[in-house]
Amino acid sequence: MHLCDLHCDTAVALYQNRWKLADNRECAVSLHRASVFDKYIQCAAVYTDSHLTDEQGWQQFFRVRRNFLDECEKNDSMLCTDGHMLRDFLADPARHTAFVLTVEDARILDGQPERLGLLYDAGVRLITPVWGGNSCIGGAHNTENGLTDFGKNMVEEALSRGMIVDISHASLPTADAILTLAGQYPGQVCASHSNAYALTPHRRNLTDEQLRRLVQTGGIVGINLYVRFLSTSEKVTAEDVLRHIEYCIRLCGEDHVAFGCDFDGAETPEDLPDIASLPALIPGLHRLGYSDDRIEKLFYKNACRFLTDAL
Repeated sequence: MHLCDLHCDTAVALYQNRWKLADNRECAVSLHRASVFDKYIQCAAVYTDSHLTDEQGWQQFFRVRRNFLDECEKNDSMLCTDGHMLRDFLADPARHTAFVLTVEDARILDGQPERLGLLYDAGVRLITPVWGGNSCIGGAHNTENGLTDFGKNMVEEALSRGMIVDISHASLPTADAILTLAGQYPGQVCASHSNAYALTPHRRNLTDEQLRRLVQTGGIVGINLYVRFLSTSEKVTAEDVLRHIEYCIRLCGEDHVAFGCDFDGAETPEDLPDIASLPALIPGLHRLGYSDDRIEKLFYKNACRFLTDAL
């Protein structure tokens, strides 16, 4: 079994704590834990701590990136920047791990349009425009505001460059604007780590209308393992993950749902503590009547197809 996961925060955790990508006891994602999979593709986010200014976040991005690339090079892990590289990785039996570099919270552009090109040149291929509150980009999920003029231009520029734009963390007006722009760029918008609002009414989750529009643009949703997005109960387990998977597949179709686990950036169910625990979901998926092919779509085929086509 392969795994292609659309979101983790491991790159920042490694940088902040000087941990190793190959193996450490603290991170939910490590190459040792990922060895349970034949091949492992991970979208690795560089997010900006809320206490940092936009400029400080910009500077930190490059430090985190350099540290993460060094870790990848030490462990013969590919950084993929286009679909050809991903296809080559999947076809190469000697390769085990590949990463796609992403930015979570584009406020680090700080209103300077030339910075998007610098991120692209640095290998960033997926960008989450907002994270929390208001920024030069626009309003996040905890606001009622949409994209600013700069934000609209940034999103359109990113899409025109062939970058993937992520509506996770977006307010309703911001997500609406991004999905509208996506009509001109099919297959380049995703929700990398969001769940179903109908099951868990958290503002970070997606409404049925948003999920349908995402599918109409050729997009994909990555199921988030953060306990507060999975359930309002005190005890959250893998069964709640299965509920969101089943709901999203019923609504979106089996070709538009993947994982966006949010490991190393969120509290996950006790029975799903790290990347190596994900195969524990397979018996539950079989119980729901899922075929091996549908399970493979969820674990890697959908996300791999989306990434290779978009890039």
